[in-house]
Amino acid sequence: MANENQLRIARPLSIYLGDMTYTTVSLANFVFPLNIGFIAAYAEKCFGKEIDLRLFKYLEDLEEAIYTKPPDILALSNYPWNFNLGLEFFSMTRAISPRTICVMGGPNIPLEDEARTQFVKHNPLIDFYAYLEGEEAFAALVARAMETGVDHEKMKSTPIDGFIHRISDTEVMKGAWLTRRRNLDEIPSPYLTGHMDKFFDGKLTPMMETNRGCPFSCTFCHEGNQLISKVNHFSIERVKAELDYIAAAIQRSPILISSLMFADPNFAMYERDYEIVEHIEKIQQRQGWPRSITASTGKNKKERIAKALRKLNGSMSMWMSVQSMDPDVLREIQRDNISTSQMMSLASVYQELGLPTLSELILCLPGDSYEKHVKSLSDVVEAGIDIIETYTCMLLNGTELNSALSRATYKLGSHFRILPRDFGKFRDGRISIEIEEVVTSTSTMSFEDYIEARKLHLMIAVVYNGGGFSPLLRLLRQQKVSIIGLLQRLVAEIRSAPASMQAVFNSFVRLTKEELWNSEEELRAYVRAENNYEKLLKGEIGINLIQNHMAMSLAVMDDWAQYVFQTASTMLGDNLHNDIESSAVFADIHAFCAGSVHNIWGGDRNEDNPCVSLNYDIASWMRSPLSTPLSQYKFRSPVMYQFGFSETKKKEMAAQIQRYGTTATGIGRIIIEMGRSRIWRELVELPAQPEQLAKIA
Repeated sequence: MANENQLRIARPLSIYLGDMTYTTVSLANFVFPLNIGFIAAYAEKCFGKEIDLRLFKYLEDLEEAIYTKPPDILALSNYPWNFNLGLEFFSMTRAISPRTICVMGGPNIPLEDEARTQFVKHNPLIDFYAYLEGEEAFAALVARAMETGVDHEKMKSTPIDGFIHRISDTEVMKGAWLTRRRNLDEIPSPYLTGHMDKFFDGKLTPMMETNRGCPFSCTFCHEGNQLISKVNHFSIERVKAELDYIAAAIQRSPILISSLMFADPNFAMYERDYEIVEHIEKIQQRQGWPRSITASTGKNKKERIAKALRKLNGSMSMWMSVQSMDPDVLREIQRDNISTSQMMSLASVYQELGLPTLSELILCLPGDSYEKHVKSLSDVVEAGIDIIETYTCMLLNGTELNSALSRATYKLGSHFRILPRDFGKFRDGRISIEIEEVVTSTSTMSFEDYIEARKLHLMIAVVYNGGGFSPLLRLLRQQKVSIIGLLQRLVAEIRSAPASMQAVFNSFVRLTKEELWNSEEELRAYVRAENNYEKLLKGEIGINLIQNHMAMSLAVMDDWAQYVFQTASTMLGDNLHNDIESSAVFADIHAFCAGSVHNIWGGDRNEDNPCVSLNYDIASWMRSPLSTPLSQYKFRSPVMYQFGFSETKKKEMAAQIQRYGTTATGIGRIIIEMGRSRIWRELVELPAQPEQLAKIA
């Protein structure tokens, strides 16, 4: 044994680091593996050529590498979307190479000490689990591996700071909590050291981190952990250098990468972030990238955020992540230190500046009810937020909400469902699948209320989000007609809608019920039963229902436009039908919206460009103050327009289709990637040629 150990440490220690994603139907997680990049860069700084590092993102690549040459250490990230995938890799590796040390780290582990201990005891495939920030802890583990010749028993004989590890079915060993690093620049950049180079493959979105920590303590969120409430920053110089490095790599990429993501939980909330935004603006002016930026903007300091976002020319949305507008709910989830009223009051400011706004609401939070949830939706709608993301409350490991006390206090009823796109099959036939636990009832909200709220969420996704029907919604606001009332009526009267729409809606309701299981074990057994895996591949189960049914709706948006305007016409009533100009305004808005949403993803989308004659300048009206009537924007004579796609957008859409495909799942992902407001057709004025006229409305 001694000779073998000496042989192992005489060569570089082989380390595989993975932030894994499924690739079965499309990329389940589409960002660069920045987390393991930090681990790799710091380990390389500490050990240099004593270690041989390889980084992995895709299932097939890591599987091939393990079969070909198993590593000394296999370290994988743990999030809700790849935990079971990691366990399957550990199981496979153990069978091939029993001596490999299997390491896991990430936030997806219980917050309470006893629950965390039980987690480690019940997962014997995990040799070591890292607490919190993992760079220094992993370096200590590598040093231990070198000292012991990668001997399991010797490595586990004493604690390693920053880790918890299992000794037996009844015993674990815990190292000390490591002090968080305040000078983050001591961790080398994963970009500037070249560790991210292989991931500029056109499939993944570059991700950056400019700081670590979150001052807020939301009970449903991993970032609410008090251990990471102190915010530490990377230097401005380093952030700028990384942005320049990424921009240069994007220019060299053969496949268009249009987006950038920030991992910061409160981007643009800090004064120094404006300097970062200014640097991004310079890159945008120089090379037209990034076209879209995804980040969770700060929950306070909204004026500062608005100033920063103004620089980005609409490429980034203002995230007003309220989760609920009800003060009792906010207090229960420890979010009452965030001023939702101030957040909403600034929405009109962002709109005047032309900045897109986005808000999030979570269903089934403690203290919430159906009525409170609808009121929250209505408040956000009336504030004029452009996009409302609606989520079902997840019971995440590492959060206060997912504790025995919270479950009992709020009588949380839950079900289990497949995480969309998070499944795959290994070459030996084993199936891996990720399952989440979601709240579907509480002491104040019934399961039936949950279903009703989800119906309303679909209407928000299709009719409200992204701007396809924005001119109509603007008209309704001016006429003091409730937009939430319209959406509720669209749900209530769905049987009067065109058959194609009813099919989409009924599919959504049926699958909303069918996706929920009483136990994780039953669901896992069902998926692994004969032929059921094929249902995953076909998109019959395990899909993001909102995204998929939004994608399905895009195929029949002509029918949606008909139903939406028919219902709105009824709600406007006599004010519309007894006034000639009001009727003309409504007809023009109908024609405009119908042209905008027509045939977005069809194979002939670039040739099928509808034309329409308009009496009013709706595009200019949409940029005017909210109270301005459309009648002030009447043309002297009708103007003919065509609704099509610019050459730039054609290229971007083609690149996205190449990346994600044209299944409902793929289109759903493209909508998120491009941004809902950017998928619609654009208006082009044409010479007046009556023979080209094709009225839509």
